[in-house]
Amino acid sequence: MKKIFAMILVICVLLSGCQNDLPASGDSFSGFEGYTQELTQQELENAMKSGKVELENRPDENICYISITCKTAIESGELSDSMLSILPENGVVLESFELEYEEGATVFDVFAEAVRENKIHMEYTGTKTVPYIEGVANLYEFDCGPLSGWMYQVNGWFPSFSLGQYKIERGDHIEIIYTCDLGDDVGDTYQH
Repeated sequence: MKKIFAMILVICVLLSGCQNDLPASGDSFSGFEGYTQELTQQELENAMKSGKVELENRPDENICYISITCKTAIESGELSDSMLSILPENGVVLESFELEYEEGATVFDVFAEAVRENKIHMEYTGTKTVPYIEGVANLYEFDCGPLSGWMYQVNGWFPSFSLGQYKIERGDHIEIIYTCDLGDDVGDTYQH
């Protein structure tokens, strides 16, 4: 995960392009000509099996929960006073938000819907299948150093593939989380 995250950070620095408007269903843009980190179906299935965390009492409806946090950024000492003044003092941009989704939705789909519904700023580059989150709530990659940026976890697991490829299941708990140290400071134990 850390190697992929670092590679994506470097690629984003080298490539320009920014998407401010969230995609309509099926829309994408081609800011990364020739860049595809999309996993094959077999690679995706293998990755999902290796990290799957089963929840005991999944709801009957297509409901998931999403939160957005930047606690490490708040505690890092790297942010200016003006930046600290626009972020929540406790680092919780979005408390666990219940969201109903359509079958086949990905983490990116529900994340985009959650920020839209809660009027939270978000910018990304890439495509809907392989998006790279540049900034949320005006906090961007590299704001807290060269290893900082946005990651995601589902049910406590940090997948090593795009949030645009992770198909959610009923009851999943998704956290979009800011790291200042390539995941080490937020509990990603992936060995690099």
